[in-house]
Amino acid sequence: MSGFPFHIGRVRIALNTKLQGVNGFTGNGDVAFLFWRSGAKKIDIGLNGVAGRTADVFLNDAHYQAMPLENGAARFTLNTSRGDPVPDLAPGASVEIRQNGEAILGGTLDAKSPAGLFQLPRKLIAYLRAKAS
Repeated sequence: MSGFPFHIGRVRIALNTKLQGVNGFTGNGDVAFLFWRSGAKKIDIGLNGVAGRTADVFLNDAHYQAMPLENGAARFTLNTSRGDPVPDLAPGASVEIRQNGEAILGGTLDAKSPAGLFQLPRKLIAYLRAKAS
């Protein structure tokens, strides 16, 4: 994973995607993947508007994790520093949420540049500085 051009503090890679409904499904979700210089990795997945009791997460068409759902929503975080299994991911990795073998949500992981990750705080700092003047 050393071919990526940016570092964000200790974070070497930051990828994310918004999950959109596919095949007529209307749920949504988000996925964030972080890879630190130390080699630690973390993935955070959140779902909303998904019926049923469980959903399966597929990364690059390989089954990764089953997620329990409660009231149509789920959020879980796996982190290698806690001993959780987190695969290596790169920009362009596909993420699908499936139920009964059918894709219901999908997205593609994209890299966020440091400017993109910190755009809101920079705007907030600029606003606060303007108010203080």
